[in-house]
Amino acid sequence: MKTLQTMWFFRAAFALAIILAATACSPVERPSKPSASGRAGELLVIMEPRLWDGRVGETFKDVFRKPVPMLPQAEPMFNVIFIPRREFSRVFETHRHLFFIEVDETLSSPSIEFSRDVWSYPQLVVRVKAPDQDAAVRILNNNAREFYDRYLAVEYLRLENAYRRMLMTSSHRTVKNLFGIDMAIPEGYFVATEGNDFVWLRKTATREEFDQSVMIWTLDYTDPQVDFNEDVIWARRDSITRQYIPGQFPGTYMTTYRGELELRPDFREIDFNGKYAIEARSLWRVEGDFMGGPFVTYTFVDEETNRLFMIDGWVFAPRYDKRDYLRQVEAIIWSTRFPEKEEEAEDAPEV
Repeated sequence: MKTLQTMWFFRAAFALAIILAATACSPVERPSKPSASGRAGELLVIMEPRLWDGRVGETFKDVFRKPVPMLPQAEPMFNVIFIPRREFSRVFETHRHLFFIEVDETLSSPSIEFSRDVWSYPQLVVRVKAPDQDAAVRILNNNAREFYDRYLAVEYLRLENAYRRMLMTSSHRTVKNLFGIDMAIPEGYFVATEGNDFVWLRKTATREEFDQSVMIWTLDYTDPQVDFNEDVIWARRDSITRQYIPGQFPGTYMTTYRGELELRPDFREIDFNGKYAIEARSLWRVEGDFMGGPFVTYTFVDEETNRLFMIDGWVFAPRYDKRDYLRQVEAIIWSTRFPEKEEEAEDAPEV
């Protein structure tokens, strides 16, 4: 039978080969660097204009301007800004997300280098070097998910640092007392519903339709073949939201798209702060009403208590783009810390 240890072993093994110039800093280990600049979701790419105007630039745009999965309207993964190599100067060095691409025929092989907090904090600098454009294109295509995850980790850290400076003390305490976890819950998130092994944290606007929410629930961990089964995760979310998340009218409740309009969530295995987890992304709706939006769910085990955690976040913002609002919710979820934090394992990129 497949266990958590065997499922995660292959990922941990790859960590030995990772190319890192610096390791990540936790929120309490802030280096003495200027605060990073740049808007949410902004990515600066630095390369020669001939590369930007050719296959490398087209591939970069295809990869990083790709639509975020499971949003009701198309929004890019990142807002890409091109900087010609000769124009890169100190004014750009403090930007949060930097990506350098160099093609040099004298190189014997391609390489990828990830550097944290080089000129500012929090910051990620990626340097791709390749002997030809074919190799550069291959690196971009083969490591798209790796690049997304690393840049988003810095985005989440920026938000977490801000959230921890303005904690909603009552909600933070409720979550800690119920689940034994530390979570950076910012001001505005109140406890909407509290049940047995369940809490719904909600932030709403008073003058418009807007809602950001995080819900947490736990149950006994029994069998990885069941608890990490995609259909089980999907069904459990619908069961919980039907019980605890009502719509605005009697008899209405949150659910996902099933039946004739079934939209299967995107599932993938991830490392969630050192723990094996399943991420699920899709769209929610209200049964009997016309409300809806994107959500993400993370399922993982706390081995110390043998409890299965399911942490979910969603957004309702019909008048606005939703990418950044959902990432704000995700940052709260990714701030989850247990008393004994496990070491982080990372995948090696393909070159």
